[in-house]
Amino acid sequence: MMLCQFMATIKDIAARAGVSVSTASRALNDNPRISEATREKIKKIAVEIGYHPNYAARNLTRGEANMVGLVFPVTTDEAPANPFHIDLMRGIASALESRDYSMVVALAPTQEKLLRAVKSMALQSKIHNFLLFYTLEHDPVAAYLREHGYNFVVIGHPERHQNDRYVDNDNVAAGYAATKQLLINHDVTSLAYVSSPYHWQYEEDRRLGYENCLAERHLPELDWYYDTQSASEFFSQHPKVDGLVCADDLLFLKLNHELQEMHLLDRLSVICFNNSKLLGMLLPTVEKVDLQPHELGKKAVELLFNPNLQHAFVAFKVD
Repeated sequence: MMLCQFMATIKDIAARAGVSVSTASRALNDNPRISEATREKIKKIAVEIGYHPNYAARNLTRGEANMVGLVFPVTTDEAPANPFHIDLMRGIASALESRDYSMVVALAPTQEKLLRAVKSMALQSKIHNFLLFYTLEHDPVAAYLREHGYNFVVIGHPERHQNDRYVDNDNVAAGYAATKQLLINHDVTSLAYVSSPYHWQYEEDRRLGYENCLAERHLPELDWYYDTQSASEFFSQHPKVDGLVCADDLLFLKLNHELQEMHLLDRLSVICFNNSKLLGMLLPTVEKVDLQPHELGKKAVELLFNPNLQHAFVAFKVD
């Protein structure tokens, strides 16, 4: 005896709802031209009859692949993997699974090679949806995607004077909360902000939160660009520093060895950002601001496939 399994189609939904196929399709894609009541009714019917959209077939008709390009910042071959990016990818993967999409990564040691990789993804692999894992002033990759009308979302603060869609934490508020945590709970009197010399937007935003918190308390600011000044050089110039707000946990992991050798960790209060599981095990005594990268990844996918949304924020946690 042969069993025939019923496969629900968009026509079945339209027939049950008493609407046209085009109306049913628009409702399932959250088209604002369809009333909210009709959208909810049609989505409910879709669930009831077990409808699953055929994204691959739809994209084949459109001439695009059912893949999303993940564009990493310029990374040298020697650079370690960033746990924050790995957690982002986990969130993205879980959100893409239900849409029958997969991920392809663009990773390169120079800006020129990165742009070439993205062009190849768009033109040869027919990838038309992208998530950018960074923001950079006058970024040629973002400029290329804008110029050619590709669908993309930035994870982080967007370029100034651009109307890019983005998902982010409120990094200014996170920098403020981290600074306040050390000042109030650890009685720190001299607090420095540690960052890279590259002035990434997230570092600058967290620095602004740090500065705002100190300004409210009439305390002086102190910047330490770690890659341009070693720990021994910094503390020989600023021996009274008893607290550090570190812009990134991977950056603090580099700094940690020097501080241990100088026997400074016993008298320093430290807080850093990201709170990946791996670095949590390596730095168990350091306080962290959890930026919830898994949720950031999921939210980025939500924006990518909903053109009606311009941006979204994901809350952070101070652990």
